[in-house]
This record gives sequence, C-alpha cells and structure tokens, in this order.
Amino acid sequence: MFMIGSIISCLLALGCLAAGVGAVITQQRKKASSVSASGTVVELHKRVFKAGSAGVYCPTVRFSPPSGEVIQFESSFGTMPASYQVGQAVKVSYDPKDPHTAEIESGVADWLYPGCLLAFAGGACLFSLLFLGVFLITSGS
Repeated sequence: MFMIGSIISCLLALGCLAAGVGAVITQQRKKASSVSASGTVVELHKRVFKAGSAGVYCPTVRFSPPSGEVIQFESSFGTMPASYQVGQAVKVSYDPKDPHTAEIESGVADWLYPGCLLAFAGGACLFSLLFLGVFLITSGS
C-alpha cells in the first residue's frame, strides 16, 4: 500500500514539475517578447464567478503604445478588496505585435500559477519519499 502511494505521489510530482517548468519557460518567453508602458486605471469592474459569492474587482486600464493608439483592456486578474483605485498609474506589459493583449505587470499574477505547480510538485515529492521510507521500513521488519 505504501509503495502504491509512493508511486502515485512520484507521478504527481513529476507531472506538476513538468507543468511548472513549462509554465516558467512560457512566462520567461512572454516577458522577453513584451514591452512595458505606463497605464491608468479608468474603471473597476466587479466579476462574480459564482452566484452568491462576493466576486472580485478587475481593473480596466488605458494606455498608449508608441503608435499613439489608445488601448483599453480589462485585466484578467481581480482581487477582493480591489487592489487598484480609479486614476492610479500602473505598469502595463504587452506584445508589440498585438497591444490589445496587454496585462498589468504583477509578480503575483505572473508567477502564481507556476509557483503553485512547483510547490505542489515539491509537496508530492515529499509524500513520495515519505511513503517510500515507510514502505522500506515496514518491508524490512
């Protein structure tokens, strides 16, 4: 039983590790090809994902790339309570080939997903080692 737990935990750890490393590489490539600009929060939009929940506030940001075009986007990341205020200046990161894919620069938003995957991989690895240790101890007696 402990050997099966060890194998399952090891497979979970490897899967999460691979996904986490892939997410880190994707994030690094995205950062390398993006450009920064200054933007301004022009509105806070409340998103409710589940009826009865409080929801989150997603900022709507306006900025201008060097082309002079005014671009407005709603951030896909929101918080409760709101992390931004209308009129607040924010740093924006965007693909120069498609400025409409902009997002607010945020370490939490950028690294939460890869960080959670890597942390889960570490936890699964620890469980795998724990199960393996218990298996070796119990099979040796």
